[in-house]
Amino acid sequence: MRVLLSGAFHPDFEALPDYLAAALARQGHDVALFDHRRFLLPGRLRARAPLLHRLDRARLNRAFAAAVRRHRAAVAIVNQGMTIEPATIARLRDAGVRMVNWFSDFPAEFEEGLVAAPAYDAFHLGSSYAVERHRALGHRHASWLPFACDPQAHRPEGPMDVIGPGRVVFAGSHYPERQVLLRHLRGLPLDVYGPGWERARDDGHVAPMIRDPFALRPAAWRRLYSRAAAVLNIHYGAFGPVSASGEMANTRAFEIPACGALQIADRRRDLLAVFREGEELLAFSSGEELRCVVETALADEALRRNVAAAGRRAVLAGHTYDDRVRVLLGEAQAPALPGAADGMAQGRAA
Repeated sequence: MRVLLSGAFHPDFEALPDYLAAALARQGHDVALFDHRRFLLPGRLRARAPLLHRLDRARLNRAFAAAVRRHRAAVAIVNQGMTIEPATIARLRDAGVRMVNWFSDFPAEFEEGLVAAPAYDAFHLGSSYAVERHRALGHRHASWLPFACDPQAHRPEGPMDVIGPGRVVFAGSHYPERQVLLRHLRGLPLDVYGPGWERARDDGHVAPMIRDPFALRPAAWRRLYSRAAAVLNIHYGAFGPVSASGEMANTRAFEIPACGALQIADRRRDLLAVFREGEELLAFSSGEELRCVVETALADEALRRNVAAAGRRAVLAGHTYDDRVRVLLGEAQAPALPGAADGMAQGRAA
């Protein structure tokens, strides 16, 4: 099948669009790529000159439509991509191109997504809460499609039966709620990596955990995951209102277990719809519980090994980008929307 994939591509940092492109190619599809952030004018100039912004955005939309036609795409997949106007999507759809969006992030551009969704044939969202908001507005083509892993990129680095040398790792950007939670782990063998953590240098509890360099390339953090005793996954907006977090399971939720690591994550509905707590990951709902779970994991090597192995089996069984591609192309159904009543496991969405 001829497919055009539109995403935000970074030459030095692979992410979801790159994993999607690789999965499409593995499945034998003819894939063309389009970067929907490729404005001619810098953002600071467009912000000061609304007319120039409109002109450059119109040019970008013309370039997108031309790329779809040039590739003779049967399907165009847009990853978020709110720079592409609904009118552009509608014209291509009227011309016979199947138009699909994977609105993978939340809460970024959420209001724009509510406006754009009706133009698409299918609108998949990474947050179940976001799906509920869309369906409440009558968007019956909205469905839940969580993140995934790429088994060729996210894999153990070393023997499968070796769980690391007693260190716990957290790799992610600094947010205040993460700093507060990590204070509960003072004195434990924890290594923190990620942009922004220099802001916690004056925090006597957290500062000893911070490691340089602050920002790591994906290959580096994958090695850290593979070699750690456990990996923390503290989601954006942890323990905040659902409107801030969307109950969404982030990319790390799938990449950590795919690398063969034990995942310790804050409870949220979408995460517990994918993984069985206590069997495929360990979870917490407070700083005190986080410390207790980490101490238990560090003291029990068999627990670490068994839960890490089960978590890896779970993601490989139905949560790879190859699985997601089949949904985006209409060859498989999207996972069932998890129940909203509580934070208990809803059963694996595969």
